Amino acid sequence: MTNKNLVMTAIDFKTPRQLPIWDNYWGKFSDNWREYMNFDKTVCPEDYYGICISICVADESLFPSQKKIIKTEGEYEISNDGWGRIVRTGKNNIYFSETVDHILKNPSELTHFKPEPAALDLRFDGFAEKVNREKKAGRCVFAKIGGLYCRSQFVRGEENLLVDMALDENFCNDLFDVMLEHRIQMALETLHRGDLWDTGLFIYDDMANSKTVNFSPAMFENYFLPRYKRLINEVKKAGCRHVFFHSDGNILPVMEMLLEAGFTGFNPLEPSCGMELTGLRKQFGKRMVFFGGVCNKFILPRGNKKEIEAHVRPLIELGRDGGLILGQASIGDDINPEAYDYYISLIKEHGNYCN
Repeated sequence: MTNKNLVMTAIDFKTPRQLPIWDNYWGKFSDNWREYMNFDKTVCPEDYYGICISICVADESLFPSQKKIIKTEGEYEISNDGWGRIVRTGKNNIYFSETVDHILKNPSELTHFKPEPAALDLRFDGFAEKVNREKKAGRCVFAKIGGLYCRSQFVRGEENLLVDMALDENFCNDLFDVMLEHRIQMALETLHRGDLWDTGLFIYDDMANSKTVNFSPAMFENYFLPRYKRLINEVKKAGCRHVFFHSDGNILPVMEMLLEAGFTGFNPLEPSCGMELTGLRKQFGKRMVFFGGVCNKFILPRGNKKEIEAHVRPLIELGRDGGLILGQASIGDDINPEAYDYYISLIKEHGNYCN
């Protein structure tokens, strides 16, 4: 059974031969891991551990032709990032980025705000090659676009957008409509160019903190529920098999509406934010597929093997009936390679459902 078969079997709530896994490695973890394992730079953890999923995204910015580095200031670059904003980023620090300016300063300027076409070839430089490379590596590949909230706050600024959502409903409706049309076209073009209809689409829309969503459920119902219904309807009508949702943080206050919109799977489901898988399965049954569920904030960084096993074994058992691709939001420098290797060994041993 291939990784794609494992993932799609789990999505269909059938028992996979082996519990599929999906982790993303950040910062210096891969280098630290290679040093611990005594591997050279040709070996990567994705291949060694058999990571089952890859997410492929095109350049979905509103104005990709406007992207450019404006100037360099010491260790920083000032650039137009294509989203209608000027950003300062660290040349040697991928974690540092801050917005310096927004093009859309006044709501009245929205009438002149027209995204460049989704079908521009420059959006897809190297995209098909990456999709093919990931498929050849044996991973189940999904398309990705950003969501309505997070991409709109790229344009407006998060604080400004939240104030707008409270005080200027007409402007927000116009802005979200512009973003919706662009999201639909980017989704369709990305699915088409990658020929990813048979797996599906992930929509990344970080909208929550560790306690709750950044705005009220009433605002979600007003602004996002009808638009996500339309987006999902459009891509499924075109042949997209599945549409899944990503947001860090606690999205429980809007989970029922996300399900109503048509999302059927969620990631990363951070237990440190109240998104604990056994409780979610009791509450929502087989209405939702889980992508994630492992604690990368406390349990893995502490590196206590007994604690890791006590955390992971019930999740492995939960995956026996399908509906789970185990993993976490990210694997970073704070996680010891020995602890991570032990975590994976538990999955390989106890997540082999043929035994």
